[in-house]
Amino acid sequence: MKRCYSLWSSRPLPGARTLLVLTVLVLGLGIFGLVRPPLALAEAEVAHASAGIGDDDPIALEAMRHDYNLQLVFALKGSGAYLADVKVGIRNAAGERVLATTSPGPLFFVSLPRGQYRVDAEFKGQQLSQSVRLAAGRRSELFFYWEHE
Repeated sequence: MKRCYSLWSSRPLPGARTLLVLTVLVLGLGIFGLVRPPLALAEAEVAHASAGIGDDDPIALEAMRHDYNLQLVFALKGSGAYLADVKVGIRNAAGERVLATTSPGPLFFVSLPRGQYRVDAEFKGQQLSQSVRLAAGRRSELFFYWEHE
């Protein structure tokens, strides 16, 4: 009988029967909800950051603009006063949530794969939504303006 060996070990690799048993075991656990398949884009994998106005270094802010492909700005309509503590939710074209967090500052930066997204922003119970299509190698900005605080 011919044996296959791993590059990192002198032990033989598991046989077809062992791999079949492991596959059935993992799939069986998935049916009972004990093991979840990986999501296309888990929330923990979505790079994001928040920044303020005036307190943050302008050079650092400019660097953030280049590091992330989507920038969100939160402000009051009319006065333009910036807002903080805005709940942010982002869903992909399939309606799957890719991010749910709170932005402690009025500027929110996020890095997402290209595609179509719906961005929900909620401030003091008022929710605003916008859609955005992200293209490879381009940055997009969305501005959210609330009527009153």
